[in-house]
Amino acid sequence: MLILYTNMCINQGVGKTFKFDVIIGEEDMCDREPEKKRILSLMKRNGRIIIYSLRRMGKTSLVDVCSKKMRSIDSEVFHLYVDLSEVASLKETAVRFRSHYEFALKEQFPLKKVKIHINDLLSRLKLDIPGGVELSLEKYASLQPEEYLMSLFQELRKIGEKGPLALIIDEFQGISGLNDAQAILRREVKKLDNAAIVLMGSNQRLLYGMFNNKKSPFFGFGEDLELKPISIGDYVPYMNERFSEVNVSIDSEVAAYMMEKMNGIPNYINELGSWIVDTQTRTQLTKGHIDEALETAAHSKKGRYESALYGYSINQRKFVKAVAKMGVVKSFTGKEMVLETGLSPTELSRIGKNLEDAPILSRDTENRFFILDPFFRKFLEMM
Repeated sequence: MLILYTNMCINQGVGKTFKFDVIIGEEDMCDREPEKKRILSLMKRNGRIIIYSLRRMGKTSLVDVCSKKMRSIDSEVFHLYVDLSEVASLKETAVRFRSHYEFALKEQFPLKKVKIHINDLLSRLKLDIPGGVELSLEKYASLQPEEYLMSLFQELRKIGEKGPLALIIDEFQGISGLNDAQAILRREVKKLDNAAIVLMGSNQRLLYGMFNNKKSPFFGFGEDLELKPISIGDYVPYMNERFSEVNVSIDSEVAAYMMEKMNGIPNYINELGSWIVDTQTRTQLTKGHIDEALETAAHSKKGRYESALYGYSINQRKFVKAVAKMGVVKSFTGKEMVLETGLSPTELSRIGKNLEDAPILSRDTENRFFILDPFFRKFLEMM
């Protein structure tokens, strides 16, 4: 996953804007004070924590804010962030660790120190290559992934002896199907007793299996922190501060309606807020304004969403349209789904199993399914 530290929602004016689809800083984050306090405390005491939520809730931004706060306090702090989304093998896992490690070194340490740590890592990786051929760290990670990871964690332990250390792994469910990667990381993390460990993920079904299955290497690991929707009381002033750029205001009732339409997900709330700033001026927002903005924004994404459905069968399209219309679905094979789609429970069960981990669908804390992207849901309703 590519993280761009730029603002993809561009509004006119010099005041605060609604930012979305980017890693946001503390000044653009709405509340999350209790969560920040807990994560900072954990980083200071070298704790272990699993942060989970629906996608787009701001996990990465939250931990990034805490990481920068820690590094601003102590120049010796080293935080290694690794994103494991879409890794398909132990080799890809090791390569991902390598690229993130080298980036973190260059970002956080002076060049002289970077060279020392990279040379130390290279010195631990000795392969018997005919002809004395020298390999890059990238080749080592590809050819000997387990040995590379062992050496990398040994280097991390050395760094941790000199200053505060944190290992932050995003989209941890990416290795849910890689037993070898899980076993190696669990073994090495267990030895990393002088570091804070922060694991993050957005697929609660896969995460549950990793931390609650007694046969899993990470069974019972760490504390839990679930990111829940931000309160109306915190969001109303946040919204109005940004709407004020175009002399627009919103009250608690309409803000609650807007948040409900956006599934309570900060990224989508900000995206709709940005759309409203670009299309409204000098008005008190009503529920009608919210509905209009949602519909026009969804229509503007028509090409993207049509592409997302490319390859879906007629029955699969009926399935996702039914979920969009119903809002939340407790059972794929329930009476309402049968009536809405005209499909048999057997066919609905088959489609549900095929799509349960697809990006289109998500689960809430009650294990009910819904369309995560509210703009996509609106598009499906309009089809």
